[in-house]
Amino acid sequence: MNKPPFPPRWPGRILRLFCAPHLIEELEGDLHELFTQRMRLYGAGHARSRYVRDVFSLARPFAFKKEVSKYPPPSVSPFDMIRNYFKIALRNMWKNKGFSAMNITGLVAGITACLMILQYVSFELNFDRFNKDFDRIYRVTNDRFQQGKLIQHGTITYPAVAAAMAKDFNEIENYTTIANPGTFSLQKDRRIFEAKGAYADERFLSLFTFPLVAGDRETALKAPHSIVISETNARRIFQAGPNDYASLIGKTIVVDLDTEQYQITGVMKDFPATSHLQFGALMSFETLTKTWGEWIKTSWESSDVWHYMKLRPGVDAATLAKKLPAFSERHFHGSKVSGSVEQFFLQPLSKAHLFSDYEYEIGQVNSGKAVWTMLTIAVFILLIAWINYINLATARSLERAREVGIRKVAGATSWQLVSQFMSESVVLNLLGLSLGIMLTLLLQPALNHLIERPLSFAMLTGAGFGGQGFAFIVTGVFLLGILLSGFYPAFALSSFKAVQVLKGSFKRSAKGIWVRQSLVVFQYTASMVLIVGTFIVSKQLKFMRQEKLGFNMDQVLVIRGPELTRWDSTSIDRINSFKTELERIPSVQMASASGNLFGNRLSRSFNFRRIGSNDEKGVTFSRMQVDADFFDTYKIPLLAGRNFLPGDSNPNSGKVKSAILNESAAKLLGFANAADAAGQKFLFNGKEWDIVGVVSDFHQQSLKHTIEPIVFAPFYTLSGFISIKITASDPARSIAMVHEKFNDFFPGNNFNYFFMDQHFDEQYKEDRIFGKISSLFSILAVLIASLGIFGLSSYTIAQRTKEIGVRKVLGATVSGIVALLSRDFLKLVLFAVVIGAPIAWYGINIWLNDFAYHIDVEWWMFVIAAALSIAIAFVSVSFQSIRAALTNPVKSLRSE
Repeated sequence: MNKPPFPPRWPGRILRLFCAPHLIEELEGDLHELFTQRMRLYGAGHARSRYVRDVFSLARPFAFKKEVSKYPPPSVSPFDMIRNYFKIALRNMWKNKGFSAMNITGLVAGITACLMILQYVSFELNFDRFNKDFDRIYRVTNDRFQQGKLIQHGTITYPAVAAAMAKDFNEIENYTTIANPGTFSLQKDRRIFEAKGAYADERFLSLFTFPLVAGDRETALKAPHSIVISETNARRIFQAGPNDYASLIGKTIVVDLDTEQYQITGVMKDFPATSHLQFGALMSFETLTKTWGEWIKTSWESSDVWHYMKLRPGVDAATLAKKLPAFSERHFHGSKVSGSVEQFFLQPLSKAHLFSDYEYEIGQVNSGKAVWTMLTIAVFILLIAWINYINLATARSLERAREVGIRKVAGATSWQLVSQFMSESVVLNLLGLSLGIMLTLLLQPALNHLIERPLSFAMLTGAGFGGQGFAFIVTGVFLLGILLSGFYPAFALSSFKAVQVLKGSFKRSAKGIWVRQSLVVFQYTASMVLIVGTFIVSKQLKFMRQEKLGFNMDQVLVIRGPELTRWDSTSIDRINSFKTELERIPSVQMASASGNLFGNRLSRSFNFRRIGSNDEKGVTFSRMQVDADFFDTYKIPLLAGRNFLPGDSNPNSGKVKSAILNESAAKLLGFANAADAAGQKFLFNGKEWDIVGVVSDFHQQSLKHTIEPIVFAPFYTLSGFISIKITASDPARSIAMVHEKFNDFFPGNNFNYFFMDQHFDEQYKEDRIFGKISSLFSILAVLIASLGIFGLSSYTIAQRTKEIGVRKVLGATVSGIVALLSRDFLKLVLFAVVIGAPIAWYGINIWLNDFAYHIDVEWWMFVIAAALSIAIAFVSVSFQSIRAALTNPVKSLRSE
């Protein structure tokens, strides 16, 4: 039997798209009746074509008109709706205090940590940007090559460089030169005030933005023996207030041992904390020209100054840099200096603080890698906190599924449900943000003390890097994060099918499970990276503290030499007599004098040549002035030859000809071993020197630097240091007795002291700070991630309540159920470990490359980190698993 023909379906679908719902049934009945009549009279083809035409003819205004409801909805303003959403959000938060508290805790911890790190990052990136046209200011650096080997990578260079560049290149608008930076003794009315300072030319104050509060910046540093002091020094030395600064102009002050007094020509504001240069006093460069000679401005042979340049607007620094090799060939003659080749470069001022791996650095420096690492940790922490919120919000999905079903049955649209859940997210996140800001302000002093930085919340509101733009970006990121972290839970919850939920047949979404598992993998990948990084940073810092340096600096008290005592023919005898008196103190074991110390960059000299060698090219050594007791005081082994004798020194430096080399220096001169070098000679500065001994190599500087060849000469200086080996019994009493002896021998000098181990450890200050803050915030990130997996385990276990009850009835043990529930999560953590390990390995090797001597990254370090990650995850999951396993199965099955 043939079925009766039906009209085509697709016109009916189109009709339903545009026709008012209350008219569809009537119109479709009429169209079907006409279709049947035409079939009978004219055939199927004619009936179908007329059916299509009739459907499209109904696309008229009457068909679009909606039915007027007998019960019109009440008039509700959008503001009432929003207020209602937020009211319900607050009720839900109060009703579920535990989940709300956990959510807020994670958000507050994450936001607080992020804000703190962003302050630090903003402060560090903001260095030197206060200078007008900072993006056009560069400093001259140079690399020195000798026999094809890089022997110096420094910021210090030749006096004539800046003037020659300004003459040769029209691209340079302005330049300034700095010389002899250090700590100076400013003396007024027999009082001594120590201040950091330097000699600078008259262009310094116009190139940099260091405003004067008194004086003329154009002329303040023009005349010889002119000095500009900071506001702090004006208060210290003259007890002057802001209204008194102008009256200081013209007053005089004594600087170090200079016989001519300096005239104050200006008072400047204290240098900002974000300046890599930090000076409290500026002396005119012309003073050096007058006292040292014209060579300090014209020399191409002595590397003693620092140059900064300002390029003209629109000049491409990279293009100018390409002209510098020809400039070097045109002006520099290595044969006159060291047989070396010089290459000059221009480093942007904005990189002087964070991206300086140069020697002879005169400014504050930090590691750009460390700063960007901290920014990465901040991003990780914030993402982990928001992911933690998402997981905890979706953990309550079963609990809220019935609520969604009832709301949908009552007529709520999906958009209204999304708005409701988004309002809850916004309330919770804004509460977390508000508490995070308050906690940041509360913890600000502790953070500043920990990292030794003057941070403030203003770093994020326009006073830091990027100004207002950075503030807008930070605000935008937080607002975007709040919205995005709320979207997934909102859409996930609003997508529940009302019928399934109310029937009790609601099931987990495979897509939802995949999303939540992916978020957990990301959290623990980040945690794995942070745990490995924290562990290896800690190991490297410990290695640097405990590695044998080649000398013993325990309980060595160091005092600065009597810099305000003039040198004369009796100075050597006076220093030796002072040492003898010191050794009469019961707690003093030995004392020695030196021109420099461990931890400081030594000066270099060139053209050392072994006598008897066919090599006509000289080599470069670092040099250090020491007395006969120096090596014994620091327990530096003598490998061959003898130590210095008192007779090796002479007030007339031209008569000194004895030298001691370290192993590296002996090898560089071509000697096979220390014994071969002892008793031989080398030529330096037109004079033959006797190698009287060879000592073992030691680390003159931190483990970031390689061991250098060093030549030691028995010179004395009053501006050096006295190292005193004391017993550990009563250091305070020992210092007091040394102070008394110092005043007896060198009256009128400041007594400044420190311990050698503390001084040497200062080289690792920034690394220690990085280690502290990275460890602190990494641990916090891991704890927040644990909250996330806790939330996801709660979600999963809640959906398996019936299964757990059935398994217990069938005889499953508590341990078996815990293992079953934990297994899936531990798989995710193991997957995260596999992903995170190579990322951590790559990142930590980049950081370790900054150290010439560092630990080896070994496999067991990753095993420890992986075990720790798994243990943390297991503890987080097992809490919920054990509670579920201990639940009475009758109660579990009844609840289902």
